Amino acid sequence: MGKAADILDLVQESVVTRDAQGLILSWNKASETLYGVPRSQALGRDLHVLLATEHEGPIEQLEAQLLAEGRWSGELTRRTAGGEPLILDIHWTVERDAVGNLVRIIETARDITRRKAAEDALRLSEYRYRNMFQAMAVAFWEVDFTAVGAMLIPLRDQGVTDLRAYLLAHRAFFEEALDKTIVLDVNEKALELFGATDRSELIGKSTARYWTRSSEAVYLEALVATMERRPFLVADTQLVRLDGRAIDVIFTVSLSQEARKRGVMLIGVIDVSAQKAAEAALAKVQAEFAHAARVSMLGELTASIAHEVNQPLAAIATSGSATLRWLAAATPDLDEVRALASRIVADAGRAADIITRVRAMAEHREPERMLLSLNALIEESLAFLGPELRAQHVETELQLDAYLPQVMADRTQVQQILVNLAVNAAQAMAEAPFRRLRVSTVSRGDEIELAVEDSGPGLGPDAERLFDSFYTTKQGGMGMGLPICRSIAAAHGGRIEAGSSPSGGARFTVTLPAIQTIPTSYSSSRA
Repeated sequence: MGKAADILDLVQESVVTRDAQGLILSWNKASETLYGVPRSQALGRDLHVLLATEHEGPIEQLEAQLLAEGRWSGELTRRTAGGEPLILDIHWTVERDAVGNLVRIIETARDITRRKAAEDALRLSEYRYRNMFQAMAVAFWEVDFTAVGAMLIPLRDQGVTDLRAYLLAHRAFFEEALDKTIVLDVNEKALELFGATDRSELIGKSTARYWTRSSEAVYLEALVATMERRPFLVADTQLVRLDGRAIDVIFTVSLSQEARKRGVMLIGVIDVSAQKAAEAALAKVQAEFAHAARVSMLGELTASIAHEVNQPLAAIATSGSATLRWLAAATPDLDEVRALASRIVADAGRAADIITRVRAMAEHREPERMLLSLNALIEESLAFLGPELRAQHVETELQLDAYLPQVMADRTQVQQILVNLAVNAAQAMAEAPFRRLRVSTVSRGDEIELAVEDSGPGLGPDAERLFDSFYTTKQGGMGMGLPICRSIAAAHGGRIEAGSSPSGGARFTVTLPAIQTIPTSYSSSRA
């Protein structure tokens, strides 16, 4: 027995032998280590009592099965000397003598507590993942990326360092990658969003059918993100339902290391079509308000506009009368008649320009953005307001950055901001002895700053409310001019702020994104 015990001590698994009554006959070193019970304290003890053996069924039933079949294997829970629970993978074998009498029961045990904990954690994680996958109000796809990965990895060996440029240059390769991206699984929301009645309509099929030519850039970016080992990708794009209808979505891709190893991508798709429609409706309402504000402003300037139009018309009438007199002379002075005719044409052009500017301000049309020179737009706006400003004895001063970048903007809407701020400034200076309107531009990195300053009394204590809808400090004012100016600036990616001028008056600053082009010097037509 001594030699046998020595040999068993060399075995790394717990080996215990016991008799028919369950009393321990041998106890190797691995058993001491596993259970924390010395051999001297284990021998002769009831195994199940010593280790508090537990099973989902009665232990007596297991013992009966063992004696009947000669062996048993399964999982048992036991406790160490310190009370720590262990989950064990157990194998029992009955040893009998020549006549069939039970000699001993041999047990080998292996600790699987950590493995079971890991398996349970994995099952719980899978359970939670599946619950989330199916229950979330987001369309989820699991996509097999294995074949695409097999296409992309060799490109590195071929010396491709710029995958984006490569995919753009090799359309056939890109289309093949798109076609080999296969849907493995989808949740209920995905069925609903893409108009499927059964999972078989989506699972096992390529994702190529869901992309439009204009939205393929997002899939291309997903390929690049995968190769660059980014953890995720989020993008706004459009996808196509099974019925062919395009939907606006937020497209997300999870690119975790574990997912890459499995060759699987988890894609989330959130339908934002309703949100996009609401944004479009809001933009339309804002455009309606902006148009109403322009018409209201023109109403305020009616007398000034009428006076400005009357000047060239009166000049035309005077030149026409003089022309008739010269023609009625005995010897008509044709040179004088030509000069008068030229003045008539010039004055008619002046009147037409005035009408054109008024119509542009009053026109009701969709915003149309284009590259504009803000300096030129300022001069055009001040020319439009010239008669009104002169009538109110307002002196204008321009400080325009000669190398100002262009802006991508709607001409009429930005002009509306300028005219509104200038008119407000002129009205604020109505009681001032000295009335000066200063308009300046300056380039600040990726932005352009336009400032409109006046020499009026400055902003009152309620300055922060100036941009609130329907708040006004003017008698009979609508309280919509500045809020509309702010919404126009925001729609152009900019902002408008109110503050104090160093001279003590008010200063309104409009900031717009600059579009960097080849710089050219700006020469003011008013210089």
